Amino acid sequence: MTKTISPDEQRLIIEKLYYSEDSITSLKKFNAQYQDEIGRMGERTMSLYDFAHKMKRTGFKSFDIERFTLAITGEKIDLETL
Repeated sequence: MTKTISPDEQRLIIEKLYYSEDSITSLKKFNAQYQDEIGRMGERTMSLYDFAHKMKRTGFKSFDIERFTLAITGEKIDLETL
C-alpha cells in the first residue's frame, strides 16, 4: 500500500521548515515561492514519494525535511536516494 501524506501534515512540516508557529502563513509563503516549480502544497493528499520528490526541489535542507517528516508522519524518507 502506498503511504500518503495529508494536507494537514504537509502544512505542519512546512510550518516547521520556516520555524514558525503559524501553518497558514507559512504555507502561503511556501506556495508563493515554490508553486510555479512544484505546484501548490497543502491542498490535497499525495503519496509520500511525491511529497518527498517535490520537497527535494526546494531550497530547504534535506536533513530538516527528513527530520520534520518523520516527526509529523512517523514515516522515514531519504531524499538522497530520489
